[in-house]
Amino acid sequence: MKQFSLFLILLFILSLFSSCNEDNRIEADIKSPPVIELDSETGIYAVKVGHPLTIAPTVQYADDALFSWTIDNKLVGTSASYTSSWDEPGEVYITFRVQTDAGKAEELLKVEVAELGVPVISLAIPASGLKVLAATDYILTPDIQNSDLEDFTCQWIREGKTVSTEESYTFNETETGMYIVTIEASNIDGTARRDIEVEVVEQLPYVVTFGSLSYFEEYTDRYTFAGRPVYLYPLLEYFRDPLFEWEINGEMTGTTERMFRFTPSVPGKYTIAVSVTDKLSTTARLTRNVTRSMSKVRAETDVYCVEDSEEQRYQAATGSSSALWNKVYEYTPAPGQFIGELKTGGFTGSETTHADAITYAEKRLKQENWVSLGGFGGYIVVGFDHSIPRTENAYDFAIQANAFEGSSEPGIVWVMQDTNGDGLPNDEWYELKGSETGGSGTIQEYEITYYRPAGKGMNVQWTDSQGKSGHIDYLSAWHQQDFYYPAWVKEDVYTLRGTRLESRNIQDPQTGHWANQTYAWGYADNLGEDSLSGDAVDGSGQRNGFRICNAIHRDGTPADLKYIDFIKVQTGINAKSGWLGELSTEVCLFIDLSLENN
Repeated sequence: MKQFSLFLILLFILSLFSSCNEDNRIEADIKSPPVIELDSETGIYAVKVGHPLTIAPTVQYADDALFSWTIDNKLVGTSASYTSSWDEPGEVYITFRVQTDAGKAEELLKVEVAELGVPVISLAIPASGLKVLAATDYILTPDIQNSDLEDFTCQWIREGKTVSTEESYTFNETETGMYIVTIEASNIDGTARRDIEVEVVEQLPYVVTFGSLSYFEEYTDRYTFAGRPVYLYPLLEYFRDPLFEWEINGEMTGTTERMFRFTPSVPGKYTIAVSVTDKLSTTARLTRNVTRSMSKVRAETDVYCVEDSEEQRYQAATGSSSALWNKVYEYTPAPGQFIGELKTGGFTGSETTHADAITYAEKRLKQENWVSLGGFGGYIVVGFDHSIPRTENAYDFAIQANAFEGSSEPGIVWVMQDTNGDGLPNDEWYELKGSETGGSGTIQEYEITYYRPAGKGMNVQWTDSQGKSGHIDYLSAWHQQDFYYPAWVKEDVYTLRGTRLESRNIQDPQTGHWANQTYAWGYADNLGEDSLSGDAVDGSGQRNGFRICNAIHRDGTPADLKYIDFIKVQTGINAKSGWLGELSTEVCLFIDLSLENN
């Protein structure tokens, strides 16, 4: 009995061991499905055009696994990692799949392919080419995009030799002739070179013109009524200390000021000419073989005193006349963050001609939506289907914009009569006096020149008539259009002129917030005391009222206009508010208050 019992006990123990081994074998046969752990926390990978990218996820439980990488449902790889490069910028979506006997795992990845950050060199070169006086310093200061990338270097090369490794270079040559200066900029993504032609001259090519009343149209003749003065102000290039001599129909006047006032007493055509000499460019010995001297440079224009009187040119409103503007004649903005902007700016990207720009502006104004005039000098010209009469002790017309508390971007307002009767804004512009007219910080006859940037996403450089330079910032955090330079301006350089106000934008040192403070009165897009309506947070419906009686001649004297036919608004500030960008006047609507009120 004892032996039999011991035998049974042994069998029982053996059965237990057998059962345990079977459980272990079953557990060993149960496999887990694969688990993918990406080598990017977000699943987004960044790479530049032409650079290889390797994606190498960690996969658990991947014994005997099959791997697949697909793009647009096309198989592009079968390894545990994937390496590729792309020739075009954009976004690429890749599906990574792992398959085993125990199951599968899948992840969708995104690759952001960016443009190479090769340096792009932009330099402000005059439209007529770069000309420098012999034995005179000229500092070349380019704007170099991507100079903040790794391994950036810069060098200036003359005749195969490096003459500077700074980002600016001072050019000076005593012998006249054409010289080539090469700038080479490099970073981790590549190298850019630009050859700059510098012509060294013994005398600068002085230019005197009377300019045009429009950037896109050659309106050079002047028109006025008998007894009303015309003010002529010649535009100069290269002059440093000019002397002026004026003549009328070949007769010298004895006037030596730059601004010439001519008042015809009877109708007819008058030819006005000016001769200009630079006092600083009289004969002077520079080198052993260079002597500098110059003769007078002359320019002339025709002034027509029309037969009709001011009253005879007046176009009275009819029963079908509208209180609103009826036509945009010109839209020439300065560069700015909303110029060419496809979202809030409302551009389509197809505005490549002056006509396209006008169509864009008219569409926006008909919607009472804002049209940006860009930085200083940018302007828009509109007309009505009738003349707007001057009234007594009341506002004659209003301009709707979007100013609100802490955001005034004043626009200078100009008016014109259709003096020659051709229905076009090609007569005299009269500035409307504002609270800053004649102020110490106001500059009349201010000029600014903008230069097309060499590459996408670059700042727009400018120089001005005060000898200063700067740029319109490209704000990639807010607007991503390729260029802030108007696409319909075909020239690589263009100049805008007008009255510049002193800027009043300030930054709070505690919060960092910017405020564009208001001006008392007389300006569009300004929350001044002449605001008629619209005090919403976003400035919607904000209007300023204007009086024709405030029209002045270029010397500041009253013009005494009885009516107007055209209105021009022009950005009056050359300033920027940090991360908010440049100050730029916006307009939304133009209204004849004499009709609206009735």
